Amino acid sequence: MLKKILQHNISQKFFGLLIAYYLKICFQTSSWNIKNEETILSLIKKKEKIIVCFWHSKLLMTVFCWKYKNNFKMLISSHRDGKIISNAVSHFGIQTIVGSSRKNMISSLKEIIGELNQKQVIGITPDGPKGPREKIKDGLISLIKKTDAVIIPLSYSAKIKIRLRTWDKFLLIFPFNKFIAVWGTPFKYNARVSFDKNKAILQKEFQRIESLSKNLSL
Repeated sequence: MLKKILQHNISQKFFGLLIAYYLKICFQTSSWNIKNEETILSLIKKKEKIIVCFWHSKLLMTVFCWKYKNNFKMLISSHRDGKIISNAVSHFGIQTIVGSSRKNMISSLKEIIGELNQKQVIGITPDGPKGPREKIKDGLISLIKKTDAVIIPLSYSAKIKIRLRTWDKFLLIFPFNKFIAVWGTPFKYNARVSFDKNKAILQKEFQRIESLSKNLSL
């Protein structure tokens, strides 16, 4: 029954609005500390092609980590859950690119490349939309190899949180909390090493900032 309700556009907008209000309450009642912010500021100043990457389980609160002048567009699944998320993040001035399906793959890739060429920032969940959880997919590495874009990993954690029983173990956070966001080390494709080596290096950096954000939020 709920799945049928969520198929409707009005329902998706309604639940997106509810999520947006909840996120604002969480943010406004909590402390929020961003680490290594100079990293992203430096990339923006250099006018790099920037892709911000974060795990699917931490998609929603990522909106509060972006407060810079460049437009931020998030790649979102065309699934109904993706549409709800798209409606939610729109209340924070974040636009979305519909992707993650064979039908939309080519058009979304063209849009991503076009936005990067205009020095706009793209947000991608490298393990989305269906996993495997917290594992980088080959498509992301192929994208930065093709576009010469720079990836900057992003992680956050909170003192009060639970993990939902979803494929990504979605991080559910609460108001009156302590949040820590960590910008990672920028990463560009290195043609001097193999494709798999590039992927492994980026995976290791994600693991590092995941652990750091978790420890700092305690």
